[in-house]
Amino acid sequence: MEKERILFNQKCSLCNFEINHYKTRSDLNFVDCSDMEDKYLKQLHVIFPDNTELSGVDAFIYTWNHTTGYEVLGKIIALPVIKSIAIIVYAVIARLLYWKFKLFHH
Repeated sequence: MEKERILFNQKCSLCNFEINHYKTRSDLNFVDCSDMEDKYLKQLHVIFPDNTELSGVDAFIYTWNHTTGYEVLGKIIALPVIKSIAIIVYAVIARLLYWKFKLFHH
């Protein structure tokens, strides 16, 4: 049975640190996307066996909901007002990390 793939940039020190922590608390299928197209470098993605995708905050909510100890965080961030704020904050942080990666790794 195929599993979802959670794409993260292993060459980003912050991304790698965070995902390595989640790996110890879940059986999710994390996959390095550091050599993939920019779409995947710009934010966290979850790709399901049927090729549907989640990205950004939705991908984090999925990850947290399937990671021991983070289920409550996933539920809190999914609340409409909090999710709206999280989307804005994540967009800024993800963009900064993306440009740092592009400047220093290519």
